[in-house]
Amino acid sequence: MFSVGYNSLMMKKYLSQFGTVVGIITVLIFLIGCAQTIALNKLERLVLDDDEYHSHPKPNAISCIESIDYERHHEEIVNIIFESGNLDLIDQFVEYFPDDFRNYIVRGDRYVKNAMMQQMIGILMKSSVTSSFNTAKESYMKALELNNRDIYALGVLSFLYGEEKEYDKAEELLKRGLGFAPNNPLLYMALGQMYDRKKEYNIAIDYYEKVLGFTEEEVEKEFEHMKQYYHKLMDSYPDSLAKAKEEARKNLKKNYRKIGRETT
Repeated sequence: MFSVGYNSLMMKKYLSQFGTVVGIITVLIFLIGCAQTIALNKLERLVLDDDEYHSHPKPNAISCIESIDYERHHEEIVNIIFESGNLDLIDQFVEYFPDDFRNYIVRGDRYVKNAMMQQMIGILMKSSVTSSFNTAKESYMKALELNNRDIYALGVLSFLYGEEKEYDKAEELLKRGLGFAPNNPLLYMALGQMYDRKKEYNIAIDYYEKVLGFTEEEVEKEFEHMKQYYHKLMDSYPDSLAKAKEEARKNLKKNYRKIGRETT
């Protein structure tokens, strides 16, 4: 009887102590979470302050990022930086966090977006647009040095080469991607579009028809990879097999007409 009673008392004591520890841990986790949220809110405010990027060797926004759990909050960090459109901050970001391939992709995407906006507005010098595209290319190439299997970076870089009619470089990148992602329909789509530009319509047709042959099961993982949060321009590309096939059919119809072939 005594032994059972003693054990019961000891158990209550241990449970009480355990409950206290759990409570303390819960409070600490809550406080850490609050601190991270405060830091992210501070980062949002800091990115709006253009002057501070030129007045300090290390911008306050960068110091703020260093105080945050970088990996856990990386998506939120890059979203804030990308949406700010502040190229100075984006340049600083890759300078202080140079070993993360994702940051170079985000930088490339921001420079591409800025260049396209400049083209649409049409009031800035052509050299400014060219400079933005060149910086974007450098960023994607650096990302591929750190991770040579990122299909998205390969695809966007090949697009930029294609825009400059450097078709050999564009094709080399796309075919490199097919070497480790043979079921990615967007690579075949891009190759078809490249041959369209070269007016080699029969070759383009072969690539478009390849897109139509894929099944959902074959391409599921490919689209999962493409839809990463740090692929900021993904909304410019088909994000499903159904959309890729729809675009391929439109291109096929145009090409069939150009070569005098009946549609199937």
